[in-house]
Amino acid sequence: MSLPPASGKRHFQTQLPAGTDAETDLIEEIPIAISYGDITHGIMMLTPTDLDDFLVGFSLSEGIIRRAADLLDWTLTSTHTPDGLPAYLLDATLSARRQAQYRNRQRQMLGASGCGLCGSASLESAFVPLKPLQPAPILPREQLSQLRDQLTQAQTLGPRVGAIHAAALIDPQGNLLACREDIGRHNALDKLIGHALRGEHSLTGHTLVMSSRCSVELVNKAVIAGASTLVNLAAPSTLAVDRARRYGLNLIHLARDNQPRFYSPAPT
Repeated sequence: MSLPPASGKRHFQTQLPAGTDAETDLIEEIPIAISYGDITHGIMMLTPTDLDDFLVGFSLSEGIIRRAADLLDWTLTSTHTPDGLPAYLLDATLSARRQAQYRNRQRQMLGASGCGLCGSASLESAFVPLKPLQPAPILPREQLSQLRDQLTQAQTLGPRVGAIHAAALIDPQGNLLACREDIGRHNALDKLIGHALRGEHSLTGHTLVMSSRCSVELVNKAVIAGASTLVNLAAPSTLAVDRARRYGLNLIHLARDNQPRFYSPAPT
């Protein structure tokens, strides 16, 4: 089911320091409560654009589905927070097999004692072993140096509102295939991954480009999706580099001078 389109921005009246009024567009940030069947998974704060793609990519990253067909249907309902702010309820219907597996997993999580690691019940659940990627070539330096401009030109919300992250998909020849934007960098990547998954587009040999710094969560999402290369416009964390090297993800920081810095695979 396709969800209704949204602009991702809202118009506001503001006042400049000199006391004059001005008009501006701001990026939308809305709480969306996600549930699978009758089980509430959690609340995400995101920009309400490309929610179809987000739901598929998020569900894959969370290990709830393995392919887009595991999600049979979904509905979006407008609601409000207790203090009257806009919010959404996003309810997804899984295949019978996936729903049973999800219900069993949630029961196990309820019985576990938390360690306080970003909501995960244990180190084992936070650092699940992933399937290693097959080695894949990296784009030539001259093409890598163009990725910043490609990402900027592909954005529709960024030039108008700022304060937004973007993720782009680049094919093995260096062509930009898609771009997704969101106030959260994780959400932007989930939207892009969901777009590829819904189109049954393999990410093997492809490059993901992110406007943000590179945290370990972005590395995990890229590996789970099967992408070969992750390029970020800000530096990675130590854990992101370690995780990328462990699972064979090409990890690159494209510095402000557009010169790539290669973190994974490890230099020899």
